Amino acid sequence: MSAAKAARTGHTLYLIRHADAGDPSEWIGPDAERPLSGKGVKQVARLAATLLAAETAIDEIRYSPARRCVETATVLSAVLEVEAVADERLLDGPPIAQLARMFDQKGVARLALVGHEPNLSRLLSELTGISSLSIEKGALIRIDLPNGVSAGSGRLVTIAPPSLLRAPKEER
Repeated sequence: MSAAKAARTGHTLYLIRHADAGDPSEWIGPDAERPLSGKGVKQVARLAATLLAAETAIDEIRYSPARRCVETATVLSAVLEVEAVADERLLDGPPIAQLARMFDQKGVARLALVGHEPNLSRLLSELTGISSLSIEKGALIRIDLPNGVSAGSGRLVTIAPPSLLRAPKEER
């Protein structure tokens, strides 16, 4: 099903784990202030370029207020020219009931969430019943929700790990 058709008949959810932010054990300071690494900056730039080239339509980006998520969402928002909103619920969620409310706001049909593990995998599992996946840093997961947001109602459409979006060898 195309994103346009999903938008007419239901919802499309993009789960995006923040790009690489280095080793947390090497960071001095509050974890919420840990920035993207150089590798992470490249990851999110490639993800944004890929989504733009694929003409991916997203109505809104919601992101955890942790710095690495802010930086990831900022790049995506700028490249895709879509509003990005900080959302405290992405620090440790959101549960399905809150996700449904996110879609209901302002008629959002295609929503991207930039957040953390294991929260994104937990949401993926609740929506699709697939519990064996973890989401890599800088990866994107697309879930179509043709009948709205409820447990088990999602259909996993895309898994795009950052290795899939690597720059051509001559550009590395």
